Parts: sequence; structure tokens; C-alpha cells
Amino acid sequence: MKHIDESTIQDIIDAGYDVRRPHPETIRRREQQAQRVFPVISRSGRTRVEASGREHGEGVKDQRDADAGYWRVSQAVRRDLEPITVAAAKEVKRIYEVHGWTQNEHGKWKAELGSLLTNEDLDRDYPDYPYRIGDYCRTQQGRAYRPETY
Repeated sequence: MKHIDESTIQDIIDAGYDVRRPHPETIRRREQQAQRVFPVISRSGRTRVEASGREHGEGVKDQRDADAGYWRVSQAVRRDLEPITVAAAKEVKRIYEVHGWTQNEHGKWKAELGSLLTNEDLDRDYPDYPYRIGDYCRTQQGRAYRPETY
């Protein structure tokens, strides 16, 4: 899609043509689609145990499985297969490659995790990826999963 700059639009209006501008929500959606969406898991750093014995959070027995999910993940995140960032206590601890997503019976998704990525891997293969191991990553109270864009 070719975009016309504001001065050209003004020239067209000055020539007497009717110019319709897109609705602000249409512009917002177009801008969102132009960005890449990736999953972030950001935990407080604590481990929580349910009455059933299931562990959640950081420091659980099978940390890789806990990092993989199950999460409510958008179609864009599932489609783009960007790396998943895992942070605890506001610091990025792990970043994994993602090879796919599997849905459970409750409609939540689990990441098919690939290898752990080092900062060197990220610099080489994902140079514009916004996080590196050790970076600050905010924690969102009440939920571990959130999508971000870059």
C-alpha cells in the first residue's frame, strides 16, 4: 500500500477534490499490524503452590514447562513465532526460541520452546529484539503473560 504525504493530500484538497481520511481506529490497527508482537512472561520472582500441589512462578521443579504456559495468546503472537522473554523480579532471566503453539481444552496456548538464546544469539539472529538477558523488564501485577511489540 502506497502512502501519500500530508503536503500532497493538501494539494489534492486545494485542487477541489474530496479527500477522506481513515478513521483513527483504522490508523491504530494499521500501525499495530506494522509492528512485530512477541510474548513476555514477567513474574514477581516467587513460587506459588495450589492446593492440588501444582506450582506456579519462578523456581518451580520444571521451570521450562512453567515458562511454556498455558497462556491466553493472540493469533498474531502464534503466527509470528517471535522469541519468548521470561523475566523474574523485574530482570530478564531467559529468552527461548518458539517453534509453535499447542492449544488445550480450555482455549489456552502452550509454547513449543526451542533452545535458550544467549545475548550473542540475539545480537546475531534478532538484532532488533528489544530485550537481552539481564535487562530490566517491568512486572504487571495480577498476570504473568503479556504481549509487547517492537
